[in-house]
Amino acid sequence: MTAPEPPPSARTAVAVWYVVAVFLPLGACYLWLRRAGWLSTAPDSPPPTDRVVQYTIGAVVLAIGYAVLARLLQRRTGWARWALTALAAVHVLWIVLTTSAGPNVVLLGLIGTGLAVTWQRGTAEWVAQH
Repeated sequence: MTAPEPPPSARTAVAVWYVVAVFLPLGACYLWLRRAGWLSTAPDSPPPTDRVVQYTIGAVVLAIGYAVLARLLQRRTGWARWALTALAAVHVLWIVLTTSAGPNVVLLGLIGTGLAVTWQRGTAEWVAQH
């Protein structure tokens, strides 16, 4: 007996979380390429390279988390939805606290979309069937 085909909402949820996982390191690469053009706006702020290193570490950790949890959701692990929600909440909090919400509006939209389709009824029922 084969496993039931995932509904469109579950496939979309997994795809969106994978896109977020890819988008984060790409954003870090872009910052590394543009770091020479940055000017420090406040005298007590860290040098641009320090900020890029901090962002890169955070982006890699979050990307790994999103990729692993997307895979677990794809495998119908029930707690993966809760873990994705917690990771997304931490990520949004990080974006807000670092006052980088403006440049990350696309990422915030992806996170919102991922959460919406992760918690849709079709996805919930599909995960619960396992």
